[in-house]
Amino acid sequence: MKLLTTTFKVLILIFLTSFFSILYFAMKKKAFILPMIESNYHYYIKEEPSQLESIPTSTHIKIIPMPKFIQLENSALLITSNRFQIISKQEISNDLELAINRYSKYISLMTENLQSTNQTTSSDNTLIIDCATMHTEKGSYPVLGEDESYTLNITNTGVYLHALSYTGIIRGLSTFVQLIEQDSTSEKSYIQFASIIDQPRFPWRGLMLDVSRHWMPVPVIERTLNAMELSKLNVLHLHLSDDQGFRVESLQHPLLHDRKDYFTQKDIRHLVEYARQRRIRIVPEFDIPGHTTR
Repeated sequence: MKLLTTTFKVLILIFLTSFFSILYFAMKKKAFILPMIESNYHYYIKEEPSQLESIPTSTHIKIIPMPKFIQLENSALLITSNRFQIISKQEISNDLELAINRYSKYISLMTENLQSTNQTTSSDNTLIIDCATMHTEKGSYPVLGEDESYTLNITNTGVYLHALSYTGIIRGLSTFVQLIEQDSTSEKSYIQFASIIDQPRFPWRGLMLDVSRHWMPVPVIERTLNAMELSKLNVLHLHLSDDQGFRVESLQHPLLHDRKDYFTQKDIRHLVEYARQRRIRIVPEFDIPGHTTR
């Protein structure tokens, strides 16, 4: 009888342990899935006859990261390189002029050289930028949590990009470049009609480079910043010092930095400005004397 009672108690204990274990993992899985379900990201394809039958349209999303809202239509805008223009409704600042020239070069990889101007045009081969606060952001440095939202409309009358900040304009231009496709048969460039409303889900979207342990010169950092801009990343974390090397020139302690592989003060200022133009913050990490514990 005593053995039976003990066996019964053990079975009850095993049952309760199994039950709560299953409940725990179920709740954990649910908590992991819920943010994806509750997000407000939508994707629609508007089923209408193509207005340009010779140009194929795609139903695949080729934007990184996925926009908050995107509606694609089964029509496309043919990009004629000798007529395509990027213009601004407001006065073009130095930063915006550099951005237009930069993105014109990106687009020219698929087409030919583009023109940039601040004079409006009614051509359908036009990207019109609208940012009323552009003049108040001249030379501004990006900050955590700033407004990076934008709307991008690609129609048969042209492309319209609107944002509340210069950073939003940069994010919208990145999306525009990602949407351009080329027909392999006709070798014509086109962009699918779309309506996009986007803003980042996370304020900190960063990449870390450990240049202390693995040295990377300025051109490599520039190339990385270009890729980050097109991917809409906004923080570059540079690990600049550890026992393998101190990678920033020290004017006060000249024996501190590495003798061969290091960034001069001029290099650092250049990289900070290079990143600023792409609306990316550089966050330096200095470990002095290093990762230590008491």
